[in-house]
Amino acid sequence: MDTDSPTWRISEALGNADLIILASPVYVFHATGSMKAMLDHFGYQWMAHRPDERMFKKQAVCIATAAGAGTKSTLKDMADSLFNWGVPEIYKIGVAVAATSWDGISQKKLDSINRTTSKIADCIKSRKGRVKPKLKLRAMFGIMRLVQIHGWNPRDVEYWKNKGWTGKGRPWK
Repeated sequence: MDTDSPTWRISEALGNADLIILASPVYVFHATGSMKAMLDHFGYQWMAHRPDERMFKKQAVCIATAAGAGTKSTLKDMADSLFNWGVPEIYKIGVAVAATSWDGISQKKLDSINRTTSKIADCIKSRKGRVKPKLKLRAMFGIMRLVQIHGWNPRDVEYWKNKGWTGKGRPWK
């Protein structure tokens, strides 16, 4: 990949980050088009293709806000991509703010947001450097490993073989 391309620069920033934060307001019960486009653009990094081994040791936070409903499906849009990138610890913050501007959010809601974000921040700090894939992620990796052993996309198969993942190697070790 061209190291001057925006895709490469974003990929490197994600890979080198201590924490990935994806945020989107709710738009028709999903992430915005620009967020979805970015996630789609990095589909090649899904476990089914060519995952970046750095993702398997990361933590991420997905944040969605709405005046009303839709945070759950918006968070799912972002968290699904993170999971399929191999991110083992994904926190979600979805807030129906019942307002159309920051100034319109009630103090009670702001206090709740502060409590939630502080709790998640404490979890992130306490787990820094100690995150490992849970059973669901390891199982998905195992399924994708079998796909690559039997392969249908030569470029993906070669990538997995070069990483040693079709053998005993694993990206989280």
